[in-house]
Amino acid sequence: MKPHFTFALALLVLFSFSLSAQKISLPVSSVEIHQEGARVVHSGPVQLRTSVSEIEISDLAHDVDFNSISIDLPQGSSLESIVFEVRNRPSSYANELSIVLEDISKLDVRTRMLEAVLHTYHEEQLFLSANRCIGSSQEVLLVDDVIEMADFLRERNQSLSLDILDICLDIESLQLESAELEARKTALELVGSDLEGVLTLGLKNDIIYQSSQNITLKYLTPSAHWSPEYEVNFSTDGILVKRHASVVQTSGLPWFSAPVTLLSGRPSSSLNPSPFGEWILSTTETRRMIASPHFDDVVQQLSSKKRLQSTSYVGKARYRFDLESTSIIKSDGNPTRFEIDAFLLEGDLRYFATPALNSEAYATVRIPDWSGHKLMDGQAQIISNNTFLGSFRLQLPVIGDTLVMSLGSSPHVLCSRELSEEFSKSTFLSRKNVTSTWMLAVHNTLSDSISVDLVDVLPQPSTRDGDIDIVISASPSGEIDLLNHLVTYPLDLAPGELREVSLTISVTYPRRSVLRGL
Repeated sequence: MKPHFTFALALLVLFSFSLSAQKISLPVSSVEIHQEGARVVHSGPVQLRTSVSEIEISDLAHDVDFNSISIDLPQGSSLESIVFEVRNRPSSYANELSIVLEDISKLDVRTRMLEAVLHTYHEEQLFLSANRCIGSSQEVLLVDDVIEMADFLRERNQSLSLDILDICLDIESLQLESAELEARKTALELVGSDLEGVLTLGLKNDIIYQSSQNITLKYLTPSAHWSPEYEVNFSTDGILVKRHASVVQTSGLPWFSAPVTLLSGRPSSSLNPSPFGEWILSTTETRRMIASPHFDDVVQQLSSKKRLQSTSYVGKARYRFDLESTSIIKSDGNPTRFEIDAFLLEGDLRYFATPALNSEAYATVRIPDWSGHKLMDGQAQIISNNTFLGSFRLQLPVIGDTLVMSLGSSPHVLCSRELSEEFSKSTFLSRKNVTSTWMLAVHNTLSDSISVDLVDVLPQPSTRDGDIDIVISASPSGEIDLLNHLVTYPLDLAPGELREVSLTISVTYPRRSVLRGL
C-alpha cells in the first residue's frame, strides 16, 4: 500500500502545482504617450511547463482600460480566461499618506482639547462678570466683607484674557497646519501610487516548454498625457527653437528607463473603428493685437479623464517623436521634461507699438514658412541673449497663414501718445461737435533699421441709433479699419529716428446730451 500511497501523493502534488498561479512581474519595455492617454508595453519570461497554467501579472497600472488589453502569447498557447483587478500595495506614497492621515487625526484631537479649554475660560469669564458690578469709580462686590476679592477678580480677568488670546492663536496655527496636511492628503490620493493593477491569465498549452517563454502585454491607461513646450532663443544670428515635452502620469506605475515615444492626439481603445467627432469650422474677425508674454504660475493638476471629454483632435495632424532618454517617469503627477529636438526658424522681425497701452513696443517675429517643423499648440518661453523675457501660449494659424511670435516688449523702441489739439463747436441743427487731434510717436534707439506697426484704437458709438457720428482722419500712412476699430501706421525707421503721425477724431452728437468716453 505504501507505493500506491506515494504515487497518489505525487499526483496530488502535481495537480496542486498545476492549479497554483504563477506570480510574475513584467517590466515595462516601452511606452507610447499620447496627448491624452498612454499605451504601455510589458514584456518578460514565463514558465509554461504544464498543459494548464494560471499566470498572475502584478505591478500594472491601476486604471487599465480593459478593452484595450492585448497579449502576445507563445506558440501553442491559447487564452482561456482573463481577469483584471485593482489591489492596494505598500509604497512610499501609501506610507506617506498613512503618516499624513495620522498627523491630521492628532491635530484634530489637539484642536478639540484647546477648544474645550477655551470654552472653560469663557465660562469662567462669565462667572467673574456675574460677581462684579462696576460703579462710577469704585468696584462694588456682591460679597462686601471680602474686599481683597476685588484685586483677585481683576487680576484673574486680565490673566484669562491673555490665556484666551494664546489659545486662539494656537488654534489658528493648528488650523493652518491642518489645511496644509489636507492639501497634501488630496494630492497623494490623486496620485494613486498605492494601487496596482493585477491581471490573471488562464492559459491552455498544447506545447510544454522546458525553458522560459516570452510574453508581451499591452494596454491603455488614461492617466497620462504630454504637452509640447518650446524654448525660443532669439539673437542676431536667428531664431533657434528647442522643442521639449512635459510628461505627466499618475497610473500608479513608475516607468523605469523605458523607450518613450510621443504621439499627438489620443490612442484608440477599441477593436472597432471609433466614430468621427464633429469637425466644426468657424471664422472670427482678425485683430492685429499681440499679447505680451507673461508668467504662468499655475500648477497643472488636470485629470486625464476630464481632458478626454473636452478636447477634440479631429482634423489635427498626427506627429510622432521618439525620445532617446533613460529618465524615470515617476507616477507622482509632477511633470517630467524631455528635450525632443532643436531647429531654426526663419522670420522677419517687426515691432508692434501700442502707445495707448504701453510706452515700449513689442518685438514680434513673422514666420511665413513654419509648417515643416511639426509644430503644435503649446507653451513657449522667450529667451534673448540669455535673458528670459517671459512666456506665452503658442497657437498655430492655418497652414498658409503667417505665424506671429511675440518676443516681449523692447526698451529700445519707445512710443508715446499725446493730445495736441482739441476744440468744440455747435451747429445750427442743434448738434455739438468735438474734434481732438492726437500725436503718436515712435522712437528707434537701436543701431539697426526696424519696421514698426504703430496701432491705435478708434472710438465707436454705444448704440446704432445715429445720435453719435464719428469721422476719422489719419496721416497719409495710416490704414483705418472701421470693422475692427483700429488704425495702423506701417513705418520703417532708421537707427535713432523719431517718427510722428497724427490721428484726428471728430465726434458730432446732440447738443443737450452729455458725451462720455472721449
